[in-house]
Amino acid sequence: MPQRGPRVSPVEMVLLAGLAAWAAFPLVLLLVHAGQIHARFTGADGLIGARGVLGADQLQYLAWARDASAHGGLASDLFSFSQGGNVYLQPMFAITGWLYRLGLSLPLAYLLWKPVGILALGLAAVAWARRFFGDQLAARAAAVTISLFLVTPLAALYSWTQWAAGSFRFSLYLLGDELLAADKLWGYVPSALGLALVPVALLATERALDPAPRGPVAVRFLLLAAVASLVASWLHPWQGITLGLIYVALAVLRRRRDWMALAVPAIGAGLPLIYYYLLSHHDSAWKLASHYEVISRLPAIVLLVGFGPLVLIGALGVRRPDGEFGEQALLVWVGACVVTYFVNDSFAPHALQGLSLPFAVLAVRGWQRFRLPAVLGVAAVALITVPGLAFNARKFVRTARSTKLVQYYLPLSDAQALDWVAAHAPPGGILAPTPFAAVVPSQTGRPVWTGHGYWSQDYRVQAPEVDRLFGGRMGGREARAFVRSTRARVLVSDCHHLADLTRRLDSDVSTVHQFGCARVYVMKPVTVVNG
Repeated sequence: MPQRGPRVSPVEMVLLAGLAAWAAFPLVLLLVHAGQIHARFTGADGLIGARGVLGADQLQYLAWARDASAHGGLASDLFSFSQGGNVYLQPMFAITGWLYRLGLSLPLAYLLWKPVGILALGLAAVAWARRFFGDQLAARAAAVTISLFLVTPLAALYSWTQWAAGSFRFSLYLLGDELLAADKLWGYVPSALGLALVPVALLATERALDPAPRGPVAVRFLLLAAVASLVASWLHPWQGITLGLIYVALAVLRRRRDWMALAVPAIGAGLPLIYYYLLSHHDSAWKLASHYEVISRLPAIVLLVGFGPLVLIGALGVRRPDGEFGEQALLVWVGACVVTYFVNDSFAPHALQGLSLPFAVLAVRGWQRFRLPAVLGVAAVALITVPGLAFNARKFVRTARSTKLVQYYLPLSDAQALDWVAAHAPPGGILAPTPFAAVVPSQTGRPVWTGHGYWSQDYRVQAPEVDRLFGGRMGGREARAFVRSTRARVLVSDCHHLADLTRRLDSDVSTVHQFGCARVYVMKPVTVVNG
């Protein structure tokens, strides 16, 4: 049965403050540096990027929110000219778009979700630890720490020492980053909220099935579990798949005696998955993204090195469930993550998010079994958290110091050029060099020809050609033919691409607008002749 204890202990309050500081760390760095170089902060604060473009995912979130603000909450893909329809409804982005429409800046409207994510993720970890350790405050604190800040220790070791090949180190780093729940607050707040709602759904389901609170109380908990499952799946589909598998496995383990109750949250988790399935099969943009996001799973040696020590530690804390829902859910959660990893072809490593919570319980229990001194326990927790956190912090400090990352910082000239495009340019798509193109949709609300590794058609082919054009490496005839083939109405050249394209584009240009070192070329409409 669920154990009781203080809801949030003083140590857990310190851990929640640490989580808040970790979440704010990249944002503070970026804002301070933007002020120092007199640049505009774009709103992206994530460290992982799509095909080398750091912050690209957050720029897509902002683009969806901006597009949703103009289309009743429904967004389309602005990273290609054939962007599909306004068919994407996502609650976070729809609300962000609504706040933007009310007058908030787009970055601020999105960043308001960060404190929500901090509270949700932190309190979910506390509630999960409290369920299994009750008033054992030291054990709870250890479990909360591991739940939020686990980084597989060998991933941190290889990252620090630069051992082995770069591809191996990156794969191991990616595995460690997926396990690190706190890192989802660096730009990926939808993932953080989706992850936080999984323990909420499981704990609410357990309370609903508790023999004591029958009647209206049980119904309320069951509805809470269904809503938590639905929103978790909507915000982060990998959590929806995992939850669905958990409910099915629990129904089997419990010999179907609670299958009708378990079906309620299972349906909640399944509805968004049906929606995403329909999007990926009936909308051109989602078809494209679902194809591009199919990547190879992590090599077996990476899984062995990354998970081997954790499996040995966690195995020591396994207990016989004996029909107890919470104990069954604890073990099934681990298995469901593994199954999701192997059955889902769309960015499989995302399925590993959330494993830190059940592992934290198993690891602390395993430690308790041997009754070792508390100082050794503190050292062990530090070993599997601090090195990885330190490496990630150093990595972001080095990233934030760069003045060339336009996906984070827009120089004044670039910002003025995009403001002019948003307010005065004729309707139509925009052609811009990479990685600057990734910023264009969120800053202008206009589609860009190529700019995102997963959402732009033939990005690996198109991006080098665009960069050749803006780098001045295309002759006049080739440049004109290329621009005509894209059917772009506006070209925007940022301050990292100083070549003047006026002569190369010649009579195809209607007007040229200069903003410091940035230029905007308005092209004449392309006439289509029907043969």
